[in-house]
Amino acid sequence: MCQEAGSDSNLGLSRVQDVIGALEYLGERYPPSVMRSAARVIATRSPVLADQLMAKLSSPELCAALQGDTPIYSVAFLPDGRRLVSSSHKTLRIWDIETGETVIGPLEGHSDTVRYLAVHGSRIASCSWDGTFRVWDADSGKLVLGPITAHQGQAVYCIAYSRDGTRIATARDDNRTAVWDTNTGVRLREMVGHTDWVWRVAFSEDGTRLVSCSSDRTIRIWDVASGKCIGEPLTGHTNGVSAVCFGHDDKHIFSSSGDGTIRIWDAETRALIGEPLRMDDWVVCMALSSDGKRLVSGSQSGKIAMWDTQTGAEIPTPFKAHTGYVWSVAFSPDERMIASASEDKTIALWDATDDWKRWDIDDDDVETDED
Repeated sequence: MCQEAGSDSNLGLSRVQDVIGALEYLGERYPPSVMRSAARVIATRSPVLADQLMAKLSSPELCAALQGDTPIYSVAFLPDGRRLVSSSHKTLRIWDIETGETVIGPLEGHSDTVRYLAVHGSRIASCSWDGTFRVWDADSGKLVLGPITAHQGQAVYCIAYSRDGTRIATARDDNRTAVWDTNTGVRLREMVGHTDWVWRVAFSEDGTRLVSCSSDRTIRIWDVASGKCIGEPLTGHTNGVSAVCFGHDDKHIFSSSGDGTIRIWDAETRALIGEPLRMDDWVVCMALSSDGKRLVSGSQSGKIAMWDTQTGAEIPTPFKAHTGYVWSVAFSPDERMIASASEDKTIALWDATDDWKRWDIDDDDVETDED
């Protein structure tokens, strides 16, 4: 098929559509890597076919969708960028994103919903409504720490690693946040101050501060060494704050809320920067790119949006909505892909590059696909 593509002068539009149709048929049976490799080879034969074909194959409709058995609550890429870990009811799974197959798991041990995941190197931390958190080896699937009973055995809603991997933070609906030693599982600090459920926690890049958000509509910044709240809470959201993180320079804090907005704050002055970014529903989750220039968010209605954090503008994308809550979103390590996890029992993988019309053609990628 590749050799018959010919030159543009000999390749009519009907022939282009025939080739596209054939590849779409094959695309239902082979992983995305195989189809991209085929597309690159064919594209070298004809610029016309390149334009038509790459536009079709680079569309998010042909990115992978990984099907679970229950709602998917959390998703994170592993550092190699080729594997993805997800959590659902009682279990974790590690996926090969090229084949869509489970390569490790299900990892069993939790006795209730595994609500959130955090990854550091080859370690995966999971927390559950069963009142515990655990740490797993990403290469073997073996449990390396835990189960650790947290927050008096009440449901644990979120978990986060410090950048150096020496600390884990957890939070739950007892309005408290705790910091733990990742080697021993010993609790080092407990932060008390929120007046309602704590939904998310995140460390600063330098590991000296922790930020938390709550159903009490506030955001608090904590000193990790002392466990004390730094200054007054950040206020402004008109509904519970569902997600929060530091910018990668530690100068900004990003928050999302049930009021349908995403807000950007100055981490030192605590002033709101610019106008809130707005979605049409509760903004359940968000993730920031490594350079801090893009933010992806997911909503209660199933919508996924991408934002330019410097201008506050929504970046037009062809992402389609899930049919249920988007509980988690994540950038791949190279930031060329976004994963989203949903109540609809799927993990969707989206093209996150700036050019939605064409895959980058590079020999290294082709060689990797053929391994």
